[in-house]
Amino acid sequence: MSAPAILRHVHLPNITPFALAQSLQARLVSQFLAHKALISSPTPPYPLSPAPTPTVLTFVPTPVYTTGRREHDSLTKSQISLLKSPLSPLRPTSYNPRRQPEWADVEQTLRGGQTTFHGPGQLVIYPILDLKSQFPEWKKGLSVRCYVNLLEQATINTLDIWGLKGIRTENPGVWEEEGERKIAALGVHLRRNITSYGVGLNVNTDLRWFERIVACGLVGKGVTSILELGNEKRLWKGGRPGKGSSAQWEKWMKGEESGYKVKDKDQMLPEVDVGEDGRWSTKTKTGTQLRARMKPSIIGKAWVKEFAKGLYGEGGEEKVVKVDVKDMEDVDDEILGQLVRHGPRRVIPEEEEELLRSLEW
Repeated sequence: MSAPAILRHVHLPNITPFALAQSLQARLVSQFLAHKALISSPTPPYPLSPAPTPTVLTFVPTPVYTTGRREHDSLTKSQISLLKSPLSPLRPTSYNPRRQPEWADVEQTLRGGQTTFHGPGQLVIYPILDLKSQFPEWKKGLSVRCYVNLLEQATINTLDIWGLKGIRTENPGVWEEEGERKIAALGVHLRRNITSYGVGLNVNTDLRWFERIVACGLVGKGVTSILELGNEKRLWKGGRPGKGSSAQWEKWMKGEESGYKVKDKDQMLPEVDVGEDGRWSTKTKTGTQLRARMKPSIIGKAWVKEFAKGLYGEGGEEKVVKVDVKDMEDVDDEILGQLVRHGPRRVIPEEEEELLRSLEW
């Protein structure tokens, strides 16, 4: 099977109901399965229609706890009730039940792994592709292990762009450099080598949601986010000096002036160079600029480019084609209509609104 010409990237607008994103993913997976069934039939049609375009679906979901295949029926009614109970807002004055959800749903999924949380402030990444496609870096297709490594490496490379170090451990996912807190959960599902599900990367997630569960079944381990790690490492503090002495610049480069240290281009976004006069390119990103660009949509774009490099090799990012959800011609109008029309948050049921009014935060 020849390599796909492009890698399509679709980022869903607003904060998307998790069930709706799952419906879109299922539709894309079904197209791959239908194509494989067609070409493997005793009398395949001629000429054959082209294979579906591999797609990376990225989105920010409404709050939801998802279970893996092993936990579909293991949650008790009391556990489900706890997961669905309201989470008090960090700032009571900012609470608006129709714009800032504080209730979580519970959804069953086909992925591997155990219970985890997805919600606002988290980037969810679902690549849908055929592992047997002959990508330039994978002439014989990808094994499951190679595919998981590819997901992890794309995440590690993306964190590096924001000046953070992610590592692999004996446990799945990507972890901060001490290996005690997970920053990105990973769970996949395969059917006839067609991938679904993928990565949940905590950008500026409210980590209190994870206190209700043993995330991914790992006792004694914690979770973190890009925001939390950046604050700990003072990556978002200040920016580069203005016109000053060379000593000020030297302090800034060492991280003594503003808490933001640049070394070997590791914390520059995008790649920059230094001119003969020693001045930084205008594309250099300071700590505050990195903080401003810490949005799931921007991080998702960077992640997909790193993923494409892993599939196609150096320059693979040029294979990425960003497609607006409303321009997806291979998806049912009904699903597209829901994606385009839905509000940025789920509507709170009437009985939950009554409970909300009775609560004192």
